[in-house]
Amino acid sequence: MKLIVMMQGHGLNERGWASLASQYGKVVLIQEGFIDHTQHWENGQRVYFGPEVNVSSTRYFDNLSFGLLTMWRTLRACLKSTRGQKIDLIIAASYSMASVALLLRFFGKTRKVACTVVDHLPLTGSFALRMHRRIAGWLNYLTARFADEVWVISPRIPAMKFNPKSYVMPFPLDDNNVPLGERTEITYIGVPTQDHALDVLFEVCRKHNLRANIIGDSPYLQSIKSQAPPQTVFHGWLNDKEKIKSIFASSFCGYAIYRTTGPQSFSYYGFPSKSLSCFANNTPLLTTSTSLFTQEVENLGIGRVVEPTLDRIEEAILDLKDHYPSYFEAINRFRAKWTADVNKFNHDHLCDLLGLPAKVA
Repeated sequence: MKLIVMMQGHGLNERGWASLASQYGKVVLIQEGFIDHTQHWENGQRVYFGPEVNVSSTRYFDNLSFGLLTMWRTLRACLKSTRGQKIDLIIAASYSMASVALLLRFFGKTRKVACTVVDHLPLTGSFALRMHRRIAGWLNYLTARFADEVWVISPRIPAMKFNPKSYVMPFPLDDNNVPLGERTEITYIGVPTQDHALDVLFEVCRKHNLRANIIGDSPYLQSIKSQAPPQTVFHGWLNDKEKIKSIFASSFCGYAIYRTTGPQSFSYYGFPSKSLSCFANNTPLLTTSTSLFTQEVENLGIGRVVEPTLDRIEEAILDLKDHYPSYFEAINRFRAKWTADVNKFNHDHLCDLLGLPAKVA
């Protein structure tokens, strides 16, 4: 059986992707970010679920040191899980994990490395921040250059220019089979910042007596909690799929507003990861025109795209509430095509990188 190691973060349905990839070999999924965690998958089934260790307190130093802690934890978890076995393919995220994968390839531990790049941080902010982002960008470009393939989540990500074998990758989208039901709430999931306009969400919810669910946390969120109407529920960090499903099951709107929408925003270059949680639970998306994907949301009928102003956000929230069934149907149509594209991408690339014969569809 082929051995695949996935070194990934959190937020883009990495566990659903591991399940899909395990049709082509045994998968070791190593997740680093706010939580240090390892899973093993075989034939679409999870066979090992390691402890989830909260490492969010070390994020600042990890970012400051260009991912040294992430590199060390990823290497340690990989060596522990594979125990001397030869790895056929490592699928590693950005420079911090991809550098570990390339090191393992140099020492003969793995045959192939696919580098995934899911965001790009533009050169904005203070001089120190711009320098940090410039160096991080160079490191991404360097690891992309030496990887066997580069998979990016948007064609706007510059890293794909550094390797002729660069491809735009669709992430797997779950179907949690959430029924139509009665939807009366709004849910936000992510790392709240001022750019996400939660203060506007709180104002709309107070005016129309709507309950908002906030999944995630940040110092900024703590600073504006007092502005939230009393019915708001702050769930903190959640990784439990069933708990997240139960929250979205009551929601007619997934809130993914960005105040900054142009090339100076990182969201311009990537993909709204919040949308994966929304669509997996048949919840339409409320967002702004940032990434290439969001420009198609209204054409697909799976949500609303608005200017980040109070009036436009309020109007769209009420529209989603009043016409939720039509969005529900459109999401299910969209998911079927998206899933077919995901399956084709994984089939084509994994069979090629692993040296497997193409399976008959």
